[in-house]
Amino acid sequence: MSLHHEVEQCLFREARLLDGFQFEGWRALLDPDIHYSVPARRTHYLRAANAARDIDTDHYDDDYESLTLRLARMSRPGPSSMDPRPREVRTVSNIEIEHGDVDDELKVYSVIILMRNRLLDQEEHVAARREDVWRRASDGRLLLYRRRALITHNTILMANMNSLL
Repeated sequence: MSLHHEVEQCLFREARLLDGFQFEGWRALLDPDIHYSVPARRTHYLRAANAARDIDTDHYDDDYESLTLRLARMSRPGPSSMDPRPREVRTVSNIEIEHGDVDDELKVYSVIILMRNRLLDQEEHVAARREDVWRRASDGRLLLYRRRALITHNTILMANMNSLL
């Protein structure tokens, strides 16, 4: 299997696990040293003095422990935005792969579109460019080590951002 095909299949499997709310399966794809961030971005005119600084804070800025807590909260039944479960589908495309800074790492760039429907007519979507680093584990599996998802929206147009990109 070619490296590109292997990475592509890994990204598709990740999307399928998240679409199916199989959070333990998704967590098994995470490196214990993961850093997962979704920065909040601002729009600037090019002529503005601070145009280069477009990130103020993060929607998500998680490590393995905080992701584990987030997944536990998303798994709990009860009165929340996850009950009834929304129907989600992720499309991953524009996959590019480069060798990382060290031998066992790959830089993976992709685009993701998340479509979500909940209740009768609550339809939402978000698109993002992802910048990942995947590490090869000692058993040969690829594990997500770093993810930075740059959402195209200035404001997330969802009732809540209770989904992972």
